Amino acid sequence: MKFPDILAARVRGFRVINLVGWGLLLTIALSSYTLKIFAGAQDAGAAAVEDQIQQEQKRIRMLRMEVAKLSSAPRVEALSRQYLGLTPPDSRREIAPSALASIAAKGAADAVVKISTTPEVAAPDNAANEVAR
Repeated sequence: MKFPDILAARVRGFRVINLVGWGLLLTIALSSYTLKIFAGAQDAGAAAVEDQIQQEQKRIRMLRMEVAKLSSAPRVEALSRQYLGLTPPDSRREIAPSALASIAAKGAADAVVKISTTPEVAAPDNAANEVAR
């Protein structure tokens, strides 16, 4: 049999070429449907990830607002007064910038006096004996 004779042959009343065409059409339709379902599942996964990203961004914004609220100056001031007993410095304790040099010199002189008045620490007798052995 030649190729044209095979195409013209009939199987149960249908030509072979028509059966091959229908089979090919059915295969293409099923494969495109399968690919469409697979792509839809991937799109749903991507949408879920995008939703999760948006929720995390909202949470980050809320946490930043909470940090800003908790570290506000009036709140920190009130807590330092309440728990640590700290208050803003009194204006009577402020000094003029020109007096800073004299205060620094006085502080350096006090530091020298403290260094010279510190007693020297002697090594215990036991340690000296052990070193001599």
